[in-house]
Amino acid sequence: MELSSFGTFWQIYILVFTGIIGLIIGSFLNVVILRLLSGESIVFPGSKCPKCSHAIAWYDNIPVISYILLKGKCRNCDQSISIQYPLVEFTTALLFIATVFCFGIGLNLFFLLILISALIVITVTDLKEQVVFDIISMPLIPLGLVYNFFDIANTANSHVKFFALTFNDVFLTAFAGAILGALFFELFARLGLVLVGHRAFGGGDTIIAAALGAWFGWKMLIIVIVLSFALQLLIGIPIILLNMYKDKDFKSLIYMSLLLFSLIISVLGRIFGLTNHFTGALIILLISFGLAGVGVVGVLSRVKERKSYTLLPFGPALVFGGFVVLFFGQNVMNWFINNFHLMQG
Repeated sequence: MELSSFGTFWQIYILVFTGIIGLIIGSFLNVVILRLLSGESIVFPGSKCPKCSHAIAWYDNIPVISYILLKGKCRNCDQSISIQYPLVEFTTALLFIATVFCFGIGLNLFFLLILISALIVITVTDLKEQVVFDIISMPLIPLGLVYNFFDIANTANSHVKFFALTFNDVFLTAFAGAILGALFFELFARLGLVLVGHRAFGGGDTIIAAALGAWFGWKMLIIVIVLSFALQLLIGIPIILLNMYKDKDFKSLIYMSLLLFSLIISVLGRIFGLTNHFTGALIILLISFGLAGVGVVGVLSRVKERKSYTLLPFGPALVFGGFVVLFFGQNVMNWFINNFHLMQG
């Protein structure tokens, strides 16, 4: 049921109520994150200060508000409380509100809120300790397939029959997306084993990609991957370049230049009108991938030799791409179609 079907008062009431639920769930997600990283039970004991282990009273455990009232410090030991706690709570509330606003109220909302909660936990644990827990990420794959098998979002357009079984088109694209996500990252991860002696991506990234493919389908997964790589490069390249410059590793800087040029060549092609036709777009794409391949292989070989550059967790970038597709998927897809004619071919 769309939110617009309610009156203005009830729309505001539902969004405010959703925000409160989001704050409460966000508080619980903080507990899950902390307990997973420490290896403790999620259920017992109750909430406690991570510094002094003193039990936290209910009035000191009100999401966001208690953090503000306590000025970010534990009432018992006066040690600083991590900003992670109010950030996770507030972010969860905002995402919950956005989900209700965009998708309305129905069974699909229940599934989507589970997905969002899991992705928040994955993001924080990967940022803090570069670890993605299978107990959080693995269930997202079958859950996404179930979500699309029963067409809970009611987006299927056709059905295909295989022997005695009938599948909707949404489920088939989701199944293909799960396979594509797993294969793509696993192949690149194993390429890293060959080139630098360790995986280019962690096993958790493979699971996240497969899960997002199971939820959004293979076409949207491609958008997720493009967005995640763009974000990772935007954040990671300055760090890597700085480390290369400090080490006076000019060979690696040349390889990085090739990689960077491969990213802007499509923009140059569009400026000069080379991507207005399929052939031109294909040539630009091949050149871009070729330069990127040389750059990546060169950088990875130098990393293997020097073993000195910072590697950033990739899970948060994938989650970012997933959230963009969740809320703006079709708009982003339309933008790609309008700007890269290969997707029309």
